[in-house]
Amino acid sequence: MAKVKAQSVNRTITAIIVVIVLALGGGYLGAMLRGGGGGGGASNASAQGAFLDEIKKRGVLRVGVAISPPHTVELEDGTFGGPNIIPLENLAKALGVKVETVPAEWKNIVAGLQAGRYDFAANLDRTLERAVAIQFTEPVWDYPAVFLVEADSPYATVQDLLESGGTIGTAQGTAHEAAFLRAYPDAKTASTDSFANLIQSLRADRIIAELADLPTAISQAQEDPTLKIILPDPDIYRGLVAYGVPASADARSIQTVNVAIERALNEGVMEAAYAEVGYVTEDQLADAGLLKQ
Repeated sequence: MAKVKAQSVNRTITAIIVVIVLALGGGYLGAMLRGGGGGGGASNASAQGAFLDEIKKRGVLRVGVAISPPHTVELEDGTFGGPNIIPLENLAKALGVKVETVPAEWKNIVAGLQAGRYDFAANLDRTLERAVAIQFTEPVWDYPAVFLVEADSPYATVQDLLESGGTIGTAQGTAHEAAFLRAYPDAKTASTDSFANLIQSLRADRIIAELADLPTAISQAQEDPTLKIILPDPDIYRGLVAYGVPASADARSIQTVNVAIERALNEGVMEAAYAEVGYVTEDQLADAGLLKQ
């Protein structure tokens, strides 16, 4: 009986030891799965903000900018700015670094980001094609694609433009160009590298309309009262505009950028900047005298 009792005690002790070992092992394994196990935990934690850490070490936050008034414009000193840059300017202040804008074109702005010419690509539409190559932040704003025509043009609807057989100008590399070509593969189009060239073609009657994002079209129509906007119904394309970031950027850094965007939007900073440059929304186009009737 004493022997049986001793064996029982031994089994109990053994079971307790196994439970302790499993608990310790499980805790260690769990910590490892959470990225906090062993001596590498602190290293993993610090690496979570590596993308912004690198910018902070460099002392410069570089932004690739393709012109798209009024959101991104060339300033008098030759640099670039506009409402779309504000969240990144706020982020730079928080990091204690300066902002450096790098000129780009729509056709190569993603390639420049991939090549490391800049840290962010500003004012960039979130498209599936681009998402395969880079990452995106949360949207900063959204817009519809519209057409810009001469005020005395006989065309007042998208159907008018398509049935005319005339040439529609598009900006090379833009998301709305790609969407239009997918929707209307038989439309006659002419692609160029900038909206400035498109407006010159429109005035010279080389094209019957310019396909543009709403902010660009508003800016052009405000500068020239002989130009009016055709607002498609339903949308041909509606862009969600964000910042492009390298595919290698870590999640924690992107989360921080998203907070900068959120604060700029929720605190009314972006809205005030848009109002200052005369930007109007879709439902204000007619009252502003910008809509083709």
